[in-house]
Formats: sequence, C-alpha cells, structure tokens
Amino acid sequence: MATSLTLSHDKNEALKLRLRAVIDKKRIVLEKIVIETEMLKVNLDMARQEYMVKVGSLFNKDNQLDLEIIRLRNILHYMRQGMSYETAVNKIAETYYAEQIELEKEQQRINFEEEIYKKREEKEPSLLVNIKKLWKKLIAKFHPDLTQDTDEKQRRTALMQQINKAYQEGDLEQLQQIDQENLEDHETTIENLEDILLRILKEIELQTQTYKELKQSEWYDWMIKIERAKKKHENIFAETERYLLNDIVRKLATIKSLKAEIGISET
Repeated sequence: MATSLTLSHDKNEALKLRLRAVIDKKRIVLEKIVIETEMLKVNLDMARQEYMVKVGSLFNKDNQLDLEIIRLRNILHYMRQGMSYETAVNKIAETYYAEQIELEKEQQRINFEEEIYKKREEKEPSLLVNIKKLWKKLIAKFHPDLTQDTDEKQRRTALMQQINKAYQEGDLEQLQQIDQENLEDHETTIENLEDILLRILKEIELQTQTYKELKQSEWYDWMIKIERAKKKHENIFAETERYLLNDIVRKLATIKSLKAEIGISET
C-alpha cells in the first residue's frame, strides 16, 4: 500500500512539473504579446494625440463656426416669422447651450493633450530611447494581464496608468522611481495548475485579438503615416491645415453676412 501511494504521489508531482513547465512557456508567450499590444495601444494614443494637437483645434474651431452659422440661420428664420431678435435668441438658447459646452470641453481636452505632447517633444531623442526601454521593462514587470490574481490585477491596472502617463510625457525620473520601488509580486499560488494554464491560454487569445483589432483602427494608419512623414521630414498635416483654414475663412464670411442680414453690428 505504501509503495502504491508513493508511486501515485510521484506521478502527481511529475504531472505538476510538466504543467508548470508548460505554464512557464505560455507565460513567456503571453508576456511578449502583452508588451506588443500595450506598446501599440500607447503609440496609437500618441498618434491620436499628435493629430489632435496639430489639427484638432482647427477642427474644433470649424465645428464651432458650423454651430454659430446654424444658430444665426435659426434666429433669422424666427425673425422672418415676426419674432424680435431677443425673443429668437432666447428661444434657441437652450438648444445650443449644451452643444457649445461640449465644444468647450473638447477644446479643454485638446489643450491637455497639447501639454503632454509638448513635454514629450522637448526631450532629446537619445533620452526618449532610454525612456522607451525602461517603459517596455515596466510593462513586462507590472502589466495587469500578466497576473491571474484579482486584487493584484487591480493594483497593476492603476500602476500601468501611471507608467503610461510618464512615458507619454517623457518623464524618465517617474519611470525610474516606479522601477526602483521593486514592488513585490503579490500573486497568490493557485493550486489548480490546469486552471492557471487555461486562463493564460485564454488571455493569449484575447491579447492576440486585441492586437489585430488595434492594427485595423484608423489611428494605426495615422501612426504609420506620421512615422513615415517624420523620416522624410515632411509635415503630414499641412494639407489638412490648409483645407481647414480655408473652410474657416469661408464660414467666417458666412457668419458676417448672416449678422449683417439680422442687423448685428460687428464690433
């Protein structure tokens, strides 16, 4: 009986060793795809950020002028029906107030993006290379998708937000501080190794799908265009800027004409 129990124990230990070996290999695969996915996410966000900084304000101004043209045309419509200017303004004020607030919020978001973009652009290229290396190391160390422990995942999610923010701002000191804290890995050991393996395989599948979806987004195309333009020392936004500026000039002329028709004097 003792011999039988010993053999059974040995078989279980051997199975555990094989499972742990497979888990270790799959964790390496997961770590690689997690790093690639996280880096792509942030790089796409930075491409969107640069786009918004370069032409976002112009788009927002263009939208504000559209809103003002519609507002003035509605005022003119009500005045032609016999309303006074003040009554017409009050009638449509509530309708356009909410939209104006949203445009103002969008401009605030653009201003915030611009602050982050400027911080990054002020850094020396050689420093940015070191920042990127450390950022990649911290992704591998602290990414929430590399743990199966729920509490640890929440802690890492908050930490990754700090890491990505520091990277986007080019803040090497902040990244170094996070790295030097040497936070312990609080991941608890799960007795069911097969369950751990299934979770890792599922996460690999999810990360792979996420990566594919990111590459299909419009910002991926913009990221590629921006990178190519920078290598050629070209301004990829020049054409869009010219179009928007011309459109803004046309709309300002339309607004001036509508104001004249309504009887609003230009100050």
